[in-house]
Amino acid sequence: LAQEEASANQAYHDNVVIVLDASGSMKQKMRGSNVIKMSAAKEALKAVLQNVNATTHIGLLVFSAKNLKDDWVYPLGPRDEAALLAAIELPVANRGTPLGKYIKIGADRLLQARKEQYGYGSYRLLIVTDGDANDQDLVERYTPEVLARGITMDVIGVDMRNEHMLANVA
Repeated sequence: LAQEEASANQAYHDNVVIVLDASGSMKQKMRGSNVIKMSAAKEALKAVLQNVNATTHIGLLVFSAKNLKDDWVYPLGPRDEAALLAAIELPVANRGTPLGKYIKIGADRLLQARKEQYGYGSYRLLIVTDGDANDQDLVERYTPEVLARGITMDVIGVDMRNEHMLANVA
């Protein structure tokens, strides 16, 4: 019985999937600054992660990076600090901006984790972006759907316009 209880306790944990924008616009400098958006995004993400409990399972999903073979640079799972920090440093900004598509992919992975954990734990989608999107219609469609499914959505807006949907909804 004690072994079953220990196993059950290990199955339930908090979860964060990070969606990191590595699109072409992230190669640009921030307005009024010499800081590149991608550099600012990586530094902000590392700072935020310092405040996330070490037992939280983390996943890093990156879109549009020039140098990655797999968008899941760090699959959702236990946190290995060194591997996670290395994964954050990997992406090189490159091309298109399928932000809406990747919001859905990240949310779907969290919903899968919630099913695996029988609904226990917490489920957060952390989006790190400047907000530019080739599929803004999908951003506007999926954002309220994700929130309605009980997933908390947080946004690190990198030089994002104040009127952007993600700046105001999440």
